[in-house]
Amino acid sequence: MEHVKCDDALLQLLSAEGVGHGIANRLINRLGSPEVVLGASKERIAASCGIGDEAATILARAIQSSDPTRERMILEDMGGRYLLWSQQGYPEQLCRIPDPPPVLRIQGGDLVDTELAIAIVGTRRCSAYGRRQASRFACALASAGVTVVSGGARGIDAEAHRATLRSGGRTIVVLGSGLGHPYPLEHRPLFQEVIDSGGTIVSELPVDQPPRAGQFPRRNRIVAGLSIGVLVVEAPRRSGAMITARLAVESQGREAWAVPGSVDHWTSEGCHAAIGHGWAALVHSPEDLLQRLDDAGWFRSAVRSAAAPV
Repeated sequence: MEHVKCDDALLQLLSAEGVGHGIANRLINRLGSPEVVLGASKERIAASCGIGDEAATILARAIQSSDPTRERMILEDMGGRYLLWSQQGYPEQLCRIPDPPPVLRIQGGDLVDTELAIAIVGTRRCSAYGRRQASRFACALASAGVTVVSGGARGIDAEAHRATLRSGGRTIVVLGSGLGHPYPLEHRPLFQEVIDSGGTIVSELPVDQPPRAGQFPRRNRIVAGLSIGVLVVEAPRRSGAMITARLAVESQGREAWAVPGSVDHWTSEGCHAAIGHGWAALVHSPEDLLQRLDDAGWFRSAVRSAAAPV
């Protein structure tokens, strides 16, 4: 019962206007629990967050007046559910990143079988070559039992999801918007196919949160965090795909691989730079990547996890 009460308190905190995940984490870490935060005075909130009296007053009122009941009802009507960091089934890989989301909204299958997952990312403005490579690698990984994670965007992301589905594999879409505003809109049928196949749609944002530019970089840490590594298929130097891959390596201690492309095409400049600077390994074929995973013992680890008693 205490576990349920704590979950409700956490949802109330996270549903408060102006309370982002950073503020929520700071308050919980300083004050001890979501329940304590709900009953905290504006003075304690100010001291915990390092903010002034006026800002603390506004924040305290927002927390006290917050009511997650409406969102819970909308989520349930959509066939979705909450997954809190305090609950069994929260992905272990995601727990290991520096800033794990305290609450996820999910539709479709559970996230318990994601120990062997790889993110495939790349540019929205991909070439025909990029689409072919995304499809080749996603099909091979899915056929080998690897879960394919991506962001559901146009281009490489969408091709990775579709190829995984064609191969009968499992894929996870991490949205940069709320579940009630899936983006891009033309991918609604794709997202439904993911759900119908046993895959999962994930968002850390409130259900009714529309897509905004600043949310997508935050989303990328979850794409990487659900995975043992990130495969960049085609990406320019300045792109969300390269941010995701660098985040995986530098902040999360994960691996990164890159598929080389044409030396005179700008969409492969990011891949070539990552390979040249040594922080992403060159993979020239799906078989190459699968062999690297096997050599690192990932397939043996997955078998042991599947065989372990619950």
